[in-house]
Formats: sequence, C-alpha cells, structure tokens
Amino acid sequence: MRISLLNDTDRLSFALRLGDLALLALAALGASRWHPLGGSAAAPAWLPLCLALGAALLPRCGLYRMDLPGAPRALLARLLCAWLWLFAGAMLCGLLLEQRPQATVLWLWQWLLLALPLMWLLHVVARGAGLSPARVLVIGHAGASQTLCQRHRQAGAGPYQITALCLTDGERAPATAGVERIARSSQVPAYVGSHAIDQIWIVLPLSDAAAIARLQHLLRNTMVHIRWLQDLRDLQVLNINSSTLYDFPVLDLNCMKSSAAGQLHKYLFDKAFALLALLLLAPLLLLIGIAIRCDSSGPALFVQPRIGLNGRQFNLYKFRSMHRHPDGPTLQQAGRDDPRVTRLGRWLRRTSLDELPQFFNVLLGDMSVVGPRPHAVSHTALYSRQLDVYMVRHRAKPGITGWAQINGARGETDTLDKMIRRVQLDVYYLQHWSLWLDLRIVLWTACKGWTGNNVY
Repeated sequence: MRISLLNDTDRLSFALRLGDLALLALAALGASRWHPLGGSAAAPAWLPLCLALGAALLPRCGLYRMDLPGAPRALLARLLCAWLWLFAGAMLCGLLLEQRPQATVLWLWQWLLLALPLMWLLHVVARGAGLSPARVLVIGHAGASQTLCQRHRQAGAGPYQITALCLTDGERAPATAGVERIARSSQVPAYVGSHAIDQIWIVLPLSDAAAIARLQHLLRNTMVHIRWLQDLRDLQVLNINSSTLYDFPVLDLNCMKSSAAGQLHKYLFDKAFALLALLLLAPLLLLIGIAIRCDSSGPALFVQPRIGLNGRQFNLYKFRSMHRHPDGPTLQQAGRDDPRVTRLGRWLRRTSLDELPQFFNVLLGDMSVVGPRPHAVSHTALYSRQLDVYMVRHRAKPGITGWAQINGARGETDTLDKMIRRVQLDVYYLQHWSLWLDLRIVLWTACKGWTGNNVY
C-alpha cells in the first residue's frame, strides 16, 4: 500500500503540467535559433504571455485528466485541440505586440510544431511508464457501480484498477473479469487491509446520506483514500463545479485540503526550514546534549515509536528528559511532579526544547514542521476505538508544532475531553490547510508557543 499524501495521479498530473511548460519554453528557444526574429537568437519578449496562455488553455482540453483514455491516438487528438487554441491565442498576442506580422506567424508555426511532438512523446511515456495503477474497491448500488465499471473499461488502461466490488442494495450484477465480489460492507475494512487497496470509491446518490454516514463510520480507521462519487444520473444538472472521475462528481471524504502544487510548497518549506534550523541551532543542540549526559546517566537522545502518516509507524527523536526506567505494559504520560522527569528534563519539557531533534525527522520525511502531533502506538490504539474521527488526523504528516498546540491543546491528555479538543483542532487544520496557515503557526510558536501550563 502506498504511503503518500497525494496519490500517483495527482503527482503525475502536476508533473505533466510543469513538463509541458518546460517543453514550450525549450521549443521557443529552438524556434528562435532556427529562424531568429530580427537577426536575434532570442525568443520574443511576449513569450511569457504565451506560456501563461498555455498554462490556462492546455487543461481545458483534458490533457491532465487521468481518467480519460490514454492511448497515443487519443492523446494526440487532445494535444491537437490544445495546439489549435494555443496557436490562435499566441498569434493574437504576436500580431498585437510585434511590428512584423509575417515573422511573428512564421516563428509561431516553428515554435508549436517543435513543441507538439515533444509534448506528445512526454505524455505517452509518462502515462505508460512509472505509474502503477491504484487498486480500487467500489462500494455502491448495482446500477451506478456497473456504470462506473463500464466507463472505466472504456477508458482503457489508466491509473486505476478496480479490483473489488461491494453492492450495498442487495442486488445482483453481472460478473466482471478480474473484479472480486464482497458480500457485505462489514467485510470491507478487513479486505482493504489484506489486499493492499489504495482507494475506496463510494458510489451513492445524494439522497442516501445515511448510508454514506454509516460507511464513513465503518471505514473510520481505514487509512486509504476514500472518495464519494456522487450518483447524479437521475438529476438534471447543467454544470458541476467540482472535479469529476469518469463523469461522476467527486468529493474526497478523508483527505486534507491539498493540491500537488500546495504539497510541493509544503515539502520545500519543510526541508528548507528544518535544514536551516539545524544549522542555526547546532551549538544549542550540542550544549543540551552535553548537559543531559552530565545531569543523569543515559544517552542524550530518546527514541520512541510513534504513529505517522496513514498509520505508519516511525521512530521519533527527542532529547531525553526522564531517568532511564523499564517500560510497562501501558505508556504512562508524564504528570505534575513526575519522579521520572530529571531536573534538566523538566525545564526542557516546559520550553519544548526536547523536541528540537525532531527536525531530523523532518529531513528524513517522517514528519513535517507543522501538523498534528504524533502520538504513541498504545495511545493511538486506545483513542482510535473511542473517537470516530481520531484516525483522520493521520491523513497528514505529523508535525513538530501544530494548530492544536498553539491553541493550548498540548501536554498531558489525562481526560477524554482534552483528547477530543485536540483532535477537533487537528481536523480543523486538515480542513483549512494552506502554506500561509503553516507560516502563521510557526511564527506563533516562535513567539509564544514553546511553553504551557499543561506541560510537565
């Protein structure tokens, strides 16, 4: 099963957008050297405007929709459509901004005729290699589910592979080769865990909200991408202002607000911030490590398994703040005047300086600078049974700081109400994520978020 915040189709679509713009710029340089304008080997000054037109017009022709047929002939047809639109828009810009229309038109022909085969080759190669199909389990009524499977087959080989089907209305449908039938929806969680399912598609109408809620509760601890493909076949809808998959409007039920571009920004921010923090704080890290060794016996670093993205376990690094003691059957959180906490450790925990080694976790890719705080394995097992939405917080990478922490929900969670509030704040962060929100959280943490009365 893939451990990823964005699925492969999102990453491929974003990569193709960037690749097409790069090829358009490369073809422009080639066209300029082939037949330079005015004796110069440079592209026209209004080329950035043409690239902006490409970024706006190419998606309109379905070039980045992974659910459309990906055969070379179908890709060529969509590229030709995009090429005509782009040529018309670029020629209008050129005729308005250049003094010599003939040279402008000739350069545009050379530019786009160079770009077209390069873009076609990029799309064919990218869709045909390096993308393993996401294994999909479909849950829904017989009619809509069969329609979806039929459209999937008509689209040909693509980024999805429907491997299992569960009908919720008790109806029977014709058998489909390669698609396993699941008799009851209650069997779905176990099936997902044992068959490496990547996505679950719920195909139900808007009127069946109660069934969707029951399925969401049933799948609350299932760490795969759950999507609701809304069955609108009985409605007359002129326009659907949402993403579609095989012409079904799609609503993602358990994924944080994100896009491929947004996640790229978060990735770059995490790596740059963590590297800069470790370089600037290196003397402080060294001093704390020496002080810990002098204050009590044992290593300077403490390593503990925690639960991260999509329920995956990883080793979290902290400065040791407790005396060495044997682990019991259950993990006991540190409380007020806890005798296990060392003298130095009490200060480190109050100031959150014991968390600084987690910047290494960020560089390793297990954590983010901002996100829900990672919990111990035993706590995750406990609260996932008590709180329906608890596991939703694991749909993002855990963070060193987070929205819950700057809003006071940090430290010991000795009551269920405290954990409920922390989870509510974590879910709010997932629903409203933006790079600007991450920056606000980091600034707030740096100014006044390192200490708290509930931290022992």
